[in-house]
Amino acid sequence: MPENAMNPLPKDLMLSGKRIHLWTNGTGPPLLLLHSAWGDAEMSWASVWNDLSANFTVIAPDLPGFGASEPLDEPTLAANAEVLKEVLDVQKIDRAIVVGNSFGAAVAIEFASSFPERTLRIVLVNGGYLPVLPAFIRKLISLPVVEKRFRAFIRNMNYSVKAFSKAFPNPAKLPPLFFDRIRRNEEKQAQVVFDTFMRQTKSQAPPSAPATMIWGTGDRLVTMTQAGIIRKWLGKPDFVPIEGAGHLPQVEQPAEFVEAMKKVGGIKGMQGEIRGNL
Repeated sequence: MPENAMNPLPKDLMLSGKRIHLWTNGTGPPLLLLHSAWGDAEMSWASVWNDLSANFTVIAPDLPGFGASEPLDEPTLAANAEVLKEVLDVQKIDRAIVVGNSFGAAVAIEFASSFPERTLRIVLVNGGYLPVLPAFIRKLISLPVVEKRFRAFIRNMNYSVKAFSKAFPNPAKLPPLFFDRIRRNEEKQAQVVFDTFMRQTKSQAPPSAPATMIWGTGDRLVTMTQAGIIRKWLGKPDFVPIEGAGHLPQVEQPAEFVEAMKKVGGIKGMQGEIRGNL
């Protein structure tokens, strides 16, 4: 661990009547870390946030409905983006590099599109935009008997043993009891993902902020082919592969991920840009 690394510390904020839990510390350009739908900020980012804090000011919230953060009454990507804006406001941060992994990538895209003036750069990690179901299919799924089956389908697609085997080519690289921790809150997490997906009625647009993609090449859940589609949609931004890693490369190969992040946009140039905007 670098000598100037700072262990992020937990804190709770009350935002619009909801408790939002986050971890923060560090020095340098603000880095807003958005976790996957498997677990919370600690599960997605604890492997790297100490080292990242040596070069960035880390802000890693539990998204609403995950971890220790209270759920939104009506979860949507737009509502998540608004919460993140409030987090930055309370932390007195004007602009941040927004890093989203998996489900967090869709939230990152929404934030960057909604608040381009608050986004220094967007970094997508094995994730992209949230697809939109046609209105007639959403209406069909809203029928109670169909909804129950579709919820089970979404849950199985994202939380089954088959899904995990596709996501992680080498499970031995994961922390102990990683899957047990996912299972502990599986039902709650799956509900947030499903409700957010069903409320997405408008296609996400590529954000105007500079973008980078960091990708675990061994991910068979969101494949390299899909990464190519997302990259084309974004306008062919810089692409940093992490060979052999899966869906959470920051957890599986933390040292390689930290090195990739150090190169994102050029830290020195970014620090100068921030000073120029103070």
